[in-house]
Amino acid sequence: MSAYPLPALPTGSERYAINQAIFELSWHPNARALLADKASFLAGYPLRPEEREALLRPDWKRLLALGVLPNLVYRYYALHGLAPESFPKAIAAED
Repeated sequence: MSAYPLPALPTGSERYAINQAIFELSWHPNARALLADKASFLAGYPLRPEEREALLRPDWKRLLALGVLPNLVYRYYALHGLAPESFPKAIAAED
């Protein structure tokens, strides 16, 4: 035990759950099958309503605005079978 008070440890990013969900889905051996029923897969994650909605649509620009790591948004995009070269245009599209 330390003689000095220890600083409070950070509790983590509020964006952790959404990033974790995409990471685990994209690396899962049956990712394409899980993608067919995203709602069931995502039920196991403590996502905020706006995060869940952006993942279910999917809304690429909204995912980035919510703080999802760009490389994970790209992986999620590619997992949907979309052409990698179309990603820049998809995230730049007007709403």
